[in-house]
Amino acid sequence: MTVKQRIISFLQHHPEGVDDDELARALGWSTRQQANRLCRALEKEGLVTRRRISSKIRNFWTGHSDIIASSTLHAQQSDQSSISKSEHWFWEGNIQSKVVQYLAAQGFHIRSVADTASHQQGIDIVAEKDGKFLWVSVKGYPQDTGKTNPSVQAGHWFKQAIFDVIEYRERDKQVLIAVALPDYPRYRSLAQKITWFKPVANFVYFWVKEDGQVSVE
Repeated sequence: MTVKQRIISFLQHHPEGVDDDELARALGWSTRQQANRLCRALEKEGLVTRRRISSKIRNFWTGHSDIIASSTLHAQQSDQSSISKSEHWFWEGNIQSKVVQYLAAQGFHIRSVADTASHQQGIDIVAEKDGKFLWVSVKGYPQDTGKTNPSVQAGHWFKQAIFDVIEYRERDKQVLIAVALPDYPRYRSLAQKITWFKPVANFVYFWVKEDGQVSVE
């Protein structure tokens, strides 16, 4: 997605409005100025309304709901019967977004967020609090397309996340590490099979429920 499309997507999912600081943290920007500038530009286009609420200016999406990322539009054009992956709560990008919101609410500064839609390489979420960095590997849950067994594919994705933990710990012995997953029984079962590994590698799980709530294990 372009930066503009990322802002649009985020605001569409937050009808309660978002201030510039919150938006900057959610999208992984180090300062609020970029969010302020871009939201002002969207306001001039008639797509965003900026209103002062409780001493802070919040950005509200006022455009049409059919303004979506070009990649999703292309997918819809190629197969009108298919559902965009982003519409599924368990899609990796949605899991990532919920964890970013959770971390921001816990006082973390979001340093970077990988673009999952384009399969950007690197750490999915890098956050920092009180001088300590947190690296998060994020996985979604496979969609049942009829071509692959979601449960089998989930096993592969879980192994990839655990390998990320191994690689992260090798790179930095002090960094905080987490694996973020949609709260599915399949993932819970796989996690139970390697309970010995969690204290050894010193990481935690972020379990994301369908309603967006995040729990830490």
